[in-house]
Amino acid sequence: MPPDRRRQKKRQGIRDIKKRLDSGVCLKILAVEAQNDVNYIMPWRIMEYDCMEYGKQIHRIQNANKEAGEYADAGERLCGFRREDRLVPVYTLCLYHGAERWDGPRCLKDMADFGAGDPGWEQCFSDYPMRLICANEPMDCTAFRTSLGVLFELLPLRGDKARLKKLMDENPIYQKLDEDTAETVGILMGVNIFMKQKKKYKNEEGYNMCQAIREMMEDSRTEGWEAGEKVGRETGEKIGEKNGLEAGIRIFIQSNRDDGLEDDAIVNKLGKYFGLAQKEALKFL
Repeated sequence: MPPDRRRQKKRQGIRDIKKRLDSGVCLKILAVEAQNDVNYIMPWRIMEYDCMEYGKQIHRIQNANKEAGEYADAGERLCGFRREDRLVPVYTLCLYHGAERWDGPRCLKDMADFGAGDPGWEQCFSDYPMRLICANEPMDCTAFRTSLGVLFELLPLRGDKARLKKLMDENPIYQKLDEDTAETVGILMGVNIFMKQKKKYKNEEGYNMCQAIREMMEDSRTEGWEAGEKVGRETGEKIGEKNGLEAGIRIFIQSNRDDGLEDDAIVNKLGKYFGLAQKEALKFL
């Protein structure tokens, strides 16, 4: 193998997902690159992956043509590629499923610095677009015919507990997910309780992610209360017991409001966990 081919093979990465689609007319290569963190060189990386895919196709065609030895002229023989030879088109999608907003480049042009000179150079630049789906951005999921729609509807709500709870209450599909979808939701939504006790949520129709997510949010509330009490104790040691307790109560209230609880329910919990009478609790709201 020539040195340049060895170097190219060494550089080749492994696709996250790659499938071949036979649409009945022609073959297509579909690929997905999954990202949990923002990648600031992603357009170049996808361009490189696509070039490698086309390069592999060209080499296969060249080898087949060389064995057949059938060329129409010197031009075909020189490049090993005949006029009628065609490549299988490659479609690469970047699926970003991180929690933070994608603030990276969305095309190769976003990575380039054209300076403050003649704008004509920018117009001559051969851009390479990146097909990007940000799972943390709301999207219309009605067009999905698979369980991907279920997943993409959930992911943007990871930081909004009230809307997440509302979706769980209104859509029964999350009570009967297939195993693969449930596991994907568990991983990407951080539902560790489901991943550790998967059998617990199995029912006759599938896996009940509503129950798992509600229990996850309940655990988060408990952690919020414990954090509030801890902050209260630590602050109390520094600036007095009264002020420290107030800090813990305010953190407790904010945590419950983030979960979508109404003030009446929060007042009841203030009485249960901090021993406050209703009149005292209302002063903090």
